[in-house]
Amino acid sequence: MMSDAERKERIRFIGQWADYVKNHPDKDWSMQQKILIDSQIKNAKNYPLTKEQYLKIKSSNKK
Repeated sequence: MMSDAERKERIRFIGQWADYVKNHPDKDWSMQQKILIDSQIKNAKNYPLTKEQYLKIKSSNKK
């Protein structure tokens, strides 16, 4: 669960990103999104656990 400070920071960031998207060409911000998404996919492919192992660990942490 997010703390009040974390929630405020998240809302501030969302507003900042919305302003950026409104004031910059689609090509600029969509390229940044592509870089971010591609890096997340690359990282996921290099993750040392299988999906099943990860989900097992995650479910055991909820107990």
